Amino acid sequence: MTNILLSTADVMSFAERMAYGLQVFVVGLGTVFSVLVTLWLALILFRIFAYDIPQKKAKKIAEATLNTAKELKEETSLTEVEEVTETVEDDTQLIAVITAAIAAYSAQSGSTLPFRVVSYKRVSGANGWNSK
Repeated sequence: MTNILLSTADVMSFAERMAYGLQVFVVGLGTVFSVLVTLWLALILFRIFAYDIPQKKAKKIAEATLNTAKELKEETSLTEVEEVTETVEDDTQLIAVITAAIAAYSAQSGSTLPFRVVSYKRVSGANGWNSK
């Protein structure tokens, strides 16, 4: 039987094989670097569309909100400030009443644990406790 396939060593000279190997090497490197550049450009586009543009929009919204708050602050009258002061005074009275109720309950139940209200914070939607 005769060998149908011929090896490249039989057909090409050493110089031709080196030129062909260099050609494969250059095409391979070109392919790898073109894919890397494509990925790099895709990451830049993702950063622009997913980070920079939303950041700019959020900054514009924050500036608009700040300007609106400044305008409202300028328009605030003395009566509104008095209403806020009255609300704070009502809160302190409410806290005093709750503290007294807890102290009376703990004295009635025989508990001798001392307690003191250090801070308080309004919580929205607390089943009617702070609905006005």
